[in-house]
Amino acid sequence: MNVRLLPLLVISATALLVLKLLGLTFGTETAVLQIREAVAQEAGQAVPEDGAGGDPAAAGEAADAQADPAPPPVPESLEIGGSAAERAVLESLGERRRNLEQQEGQLDLRERLLQATEERIQKRVDELKALEQRIEAAVEEKRVQEENEIAGLVQMYENMKPKDAARIFNSLDLDVLLKIVRQMKPRKMADILGRMSPEAAERLTVAIASSNNQPARADAPAAQDLPKIQAN
Repeated sequence: MNVRLLPLLVISATALLVLKLLGLTFGTETAVLQIREAVAQEAGQAVPEDGAGGDPAAAGEAADAQADPAPPPVPESLEIGGSAAERAVLESLGERRRNLEQQEGQLDLRERLLQATEERIQKRVDELKALEQRIEAAVEEKRVQEENEIAGLVQMYENMKPKDAARIFNSLDLDVLLKIVRQMKPRKMADILGRMSPEAAERLTVAIASSNNQPARADAPAAQDLPKIQAN
């Protein structure tokens, strides 16, 4: 063995002893690494003087000291996908969201159906109101027409000779005769009634007296008596 290597071996043994003592004293890996780096530096400075005859153990320890430290462990909270509880909460929220979207769609559909129903009802009400107006107009037109016809007959019989009018009144329908008689002048009617047959005159007199004691019967309901259609 070369005599010049003895000092290096002594230094290396001393350094290892110090490392063990520091490891037992501090219990940390940082101090050991620092001392190993110092020993490796000293060995590296001494070995080139003797060429390639250096201690390979010291060189390996220096290489280990220069290696990159291990990366810190990843916290469980940062793992991809999260914990099972987190996934369950997310799935529950997703299911709740889908249910709310489905309920919202059902409410929108129900609202559209109600709106369409209201529109159909309103359209039907408008049609019934228009029909009511047409019926009222037809009833009023018929009433005016009957009044005009009766007025024309009254004027015609008043201008006739009493005996000619009496001959017609003897065979005329009693309901029609009452409508005419009520609108004739009393003096003209008295002349005609005096020339009617006794049976016809008696029948007409009883009908006039009976109609005066009872409310007048309308052939058709008046416009104001028709039921009104109220819009909602």
